[in-house]
Amino acid sequence: MKVVHGLDSSDLPLSNTVVAIGVFDGVHRGHQEIFHQTAREARSLQATPTILTFDIHPSQLLAPHSSPGLITTLAQRVGLIRKYGEIETVMIAPFTREFAGLSPSRFVEDILVGALGARHILVGADFRYGRNRAGTVSTLLSEGAERGFAVTILPPVLFSGVRISSTLVREALAVGDVVAAADLMGHPFVYSGTVVEGKKLGRTIGYPTANLAPVEAEQIAPANGIYAGIAYLEGGRQAHTAVSVGLNPTTDSDGRRKIEAYLMGGFEGDIYGQRVDLEFRQKLRNEQKFSSLDELTAQIARDVEAAEKVLTAISAV
Repeated sequence: MKVVHGLDSSDLPLSNTVVAIGVFDGVHRGHQEIFHQTAREARSLQATPTILTFDIHPSQLLAPHSSPGLITTLAQRVGLIRKYGEIETVMIAPFTREFAGLSPSRFVEDILVGALGARHILVGADFRYGRNRAGTVSTLLSEGAERGFAVTILPPVLFSGVRISSTLVREALAVGDVVAAADLMGHPFVYSGTVVEGKKLGRTIGYPTANLAPVEAEQIAPANGIYAGIAYLEGGRQAHTAVSVGLNPTTDSDGRRKIEAYLMGGFEGDIYGQRVDLEFRQKLRNEQKFSSLDELTAQIARDVEAAEKVLTAISAV
């Protein structure tokens, strides 16, 4: 799969493409169906199935105070699109003030026709484009009739009778239901972080943790609590983990939310500064405050045991 970064890339212009447009945050089952339809239409036209996406969520620029946060980082989005295997080209457009200020007709002329060489475009019924979101499905259909490309309006995708959306996935994560989020997406939720130094309390009680700072500040984390998961580290290493998300009410008082992973199986090594992808598989319990370190340590031991049981059961399926 070819990934084209930016509108000034030497890989542009493209030609003879079938293009689906969207943020595709979470790359959920609905998005996967869009990829499938894009590839199917491209095969019928002997064209290249192509995705147009953006380096940030448009709301991060246009409405930063109400931006919902990202389910997937840009790297995760691209990796998942590649994983599902039907798209041949991904165009990542930088969503800048200049880009957002393009009129609907210029967006079509400069981006869809000029840069992408689109023969067929697939969008949802609520698709908007161009300055002030003035472009609609109706205007895109008119542009297509004038400029010679077809437009398909995609219906919503249902899963267990419910319309799948990135909002629905975020709602599941907001209550810590990582199983429901995975069902909607068709893959587990993964949080990407860089290992940073913490207070190193964990090693004094026998449970050293990897403290993670987000790779992308806008990526959301699940609700506060303790989770079973799998950590994927640089160099292909991986480990079962018990993950704490929250404020550490027993030992911390700075009020900052933290994500810490205890790597099981006698994991050793200096991983400061390394990227870790945490795959959340199941919530074990809510966050709680303990009256002493001894009580906290005893509960961590129970959490680690519970996490190992959950992950062993999952791997056996």
